[in-house]
Amino acid sequence: MKYLDLKNWKRIKHFNFFKKFKHPHFNICTDIDISNTYSYTRKNKISIFTAVLFAVMKTCNHFEEFRYRINGERIIIHDIVHPGITLLVEDDIYGNCIFEFRDSFKDFLIEYESAVYKARNKIVVGEKQKGRDNLIYISTLPWISFTSVTNPMTGDPNDSIPRIIWGKNFKRGGKIMKPVSVQVNHCLMDGIHVAKFLFKLTDLLKEPEKLF
Repeated sequence: MKYLDLKNWKRIKHFNFFKKFKHPHFNICTDIDISNTYSYTRKNKISIFTAVLFAVMKTCNHFEEFRYRINGERIIIHDIVHPGITLLVEDDIYGNCIFEFRDSFKDFLIEYESAVYKARNKIVVGEKQKGRDNLIYISTLPWISFTSVTNPMTGDPNDSIPRIIWGKNFKRGGKIMKPVSVQVNHCLMDGIHVAKFLFKLTDLLKEPEKLF
């Protein structure tokens, strides 16, 4: 972990401008092509959720902006960020699950499976998130596709943890598409950074043999 050099940061004017907003967050929703990864996971009997989750976290850690967190008047740059996911625990009740990100898919799955096994025995809603900002909040809506999503927020303008949601696959033009929502704090990044995130994510999912 280190702090961003604000004096030499090209976005310092934008940071100071949006920091005055009560709600400086923005959200972008789009559809991405997951055709190659979809076929790969079916052939290799891999969960499409874990495959996309790994690709998302790989992309988050690739871009420094997704590792920025506001800390008072300073900005932390985390060395690595980890997934904080939701999963169904009992009937239609969800729980939160946090685990350590690993850069190899094999090690990532070990962490994921261990954390999920423990999480299914107890409903946890937010307790383990307290005091941690080196996370990416992740949810899925596997039952429906969507064109827009909103996230519940505490109202704290310094909340700078990205929220990423994806929905049900659908077919378009012979391709398998997935809706993806990315919500971030405008103090730390702009639309171009989210666009680069989505381009990188799409590129990773086009080459599953390299990714997994």
